[in-house]
Amino acid sequence: MDAKRDEPSGSGRRIDWAALAIILSVSAVLAYGYCRQVGRPYFSDRLIIHDQIMDGTADSPYRYRVLAPFFGEALRRALAALPDEQAFLAAYALYDLAAIFFMLAMLFAYLRMWFSRERSLVGMLFAAATMPVALRDHGFQPWSLLEAGFFAAGLVCIYQRKYALLALVVLAASLNRETAVFIPLAFLVANIGTRENADGGAPAPRRMLVQFAGLACLWALVFFGLRFILGSAPSVETMSGLFARNTTSAVLARAVLRASLIFGVFWVFAMAGFRRVPPGSQGALHRSRRSISPRYSSGACGMR
Repeated sequence: MDAKRDEPSGSGRRIDWAALAIILSVSAVLAYGYCRQVGRPYFSDRLIIHDQIMDGTADSPYRYRVLAPFFGEALRRALAALPDEQAFLAAYALYDLAAIFFMLAMLFAYLRMWFSRERSLVGMLFAAATMPVALRDHGFQPWSLLEAGFFAAGLVCIYQRKYALLALVVLAASLNRETAVFIPLAFLVANIGTRENADGGAPAPRRMLVQFAGLACLWALVFFGLRFILGSAPSVETMSGLFARNTTSAVLARAVLRASLIFGVFWVFAMAGFRRVPPGSQGALHRSRRSISPRYSSGACGMR
C-alpha cells in the first residue's frame, strides 16, 4: 500500500461508491439475520409496542422515542397492500436495512478522517461482524440501530466544525432516544482546552460554551417537549429495579462474555496503540495542533 493511498481523507466531496456498495451488502446480511432472529420471532410483542407508541399510550421511555417508529409506520402504510403482518415485517426489515447501513456508513466516514480507506473498511467490517452478539438481545429496540449512527455523525460534524449540521443531528438523535445528550457532551469534551486558531478554525472558549449551551438546550427542548406534548407516562422499570436486574451474577457474567466477544483482543490493541493514534484523536480533537490543514477542514459532512 503506497503512502498516498494510506492517508486519511479528513473530509472530502467525492463519494466512495465501492465502499458504499460493500457497506450496503454487509448491512443487508445483518438486517436479514436480525429479521429472522428478532423481527419474526417477536412479531406480536413488537407490534404491540409499536402501536402503543404510535397511539401515544406506551410507557416511558418508549413513548418518547418517536423517530424510528414514525419511519416504521410510514413504510408500513406504504406497504398496506400486503397483509398486516407481512406489511409490518417488511416495513421494519427495510427500516433495519436503512438504519444499519446508516450506522456502518457513518462509522466508515468517521474512521476515514483518521485512517486509510483499507483500514477504515477493516474497522467497519469488524464492527459489523460483532453486531449479531448485541442484536440478539433486542425485542423492540429500533432506535438502537440509529443511535450509534447519529453519534458517529455527530463526531464527524464536530471534527469538521459543521455546527449547523451538528444541530440537525442533535435534533434527530433527540427524537430517536434521550441518550442524544451525549452528543453535546462530546462537543464540549472535544473542544475543552483548545485555542482559537488564527483563521478562526477552533472556537474560542466563550464561543464554544455558547455553542455547547445551544446544543444542550436543543436536546432539552426535544426531551421536555415530547413529554409535554405526549403526556407523562409510567416508567417501564424503576431505576432500582433496573440496577438490581443488571447486577445479578448471571447478567454480569453475560456482560463480561459479550464484551469480550465484541472487543476481543482489540482491548489490548487499543491500549497499546493509544500513544500512536493519529494527531487530534486523543482527547480534544484540536488540542494537539494550532491549525488544521485544508485536507481536514473542508468538505461536506460525509464520506469520501
